[in-house]
Amino acid sequence: MNIHSIPAFKDCYIMQPEDLQQFSDTLADGFSEYSMFKHVCYGKYNHDLMRLFWEVSLAILPDNAICIADSKEANSVLAYIPPKSKDPSLLDYIKAGGMKMFLKFGLRRIIRLTRFNIEIEQLGKRYRAADDGYLMAFATRLDKQGQHYGKPLMTALLNHLDATGESCYLETLEAKNVALYQHFSFQLEGQEASKMGNLSLFPMRRPAKPTV
Repeated sequence: MNIHSIPAFKDCYIMQPEDLQQFSDTLADGFSEYSMFKHVCYGKYNHDLMRLFWEVSLAILPDNAICIADSKEANSVLAYIPPKSKDPSLLDYIKAGGMKMFLKFGLRRIIRLTRFNIEIEQLGKRYRAADDGYLMAFATRLDKQGQHYGKPLMTALLNHLDATGESCYLETLEAKNVALYQHFSFQLEGQEASKMGNLSLFPMRRPAKPTV
């Protein structure tokens, strides 16, 4: 799939290989207030570690994934995996991150990161339909939040989903984000307590738009 040829994304900046670190840095910054990622880092969020996590996560996206930003500065970033694509597994993360990821995270954080990935996979098996696409990441840098950098990205994705008749699944780790995604027509499917501390997971789906 040539993302550049998709009309919905004509006004978005599409990630190039050289943008990987910039996009990863934005995601690490945008998710820095999330309790789950603080828990993975043993209570104190580590930006450098999570930037490496996102760098590996973006690097192993399938070829047909959509990874866009508001501009080359990547104030806001969105990553979407279309239906029927192979989602990256924990083994994919380890292979891509290699010894660098293991040495930087350390064994205890790797174990917590593994448990986190397993919980996300299990949640998806319970709430995600077989033909759902997956909104893997959507975040805006902290100093840009509330300035509508992310809205055009989500609008572009939803226009694409409506044009292709795709449904979409996501999980959010923060209760405050539920209303945000409901504004974009996602429906809350449930709420599950995480085994990782006193945290919750919120699976949400946006059904496919009926074709005329």
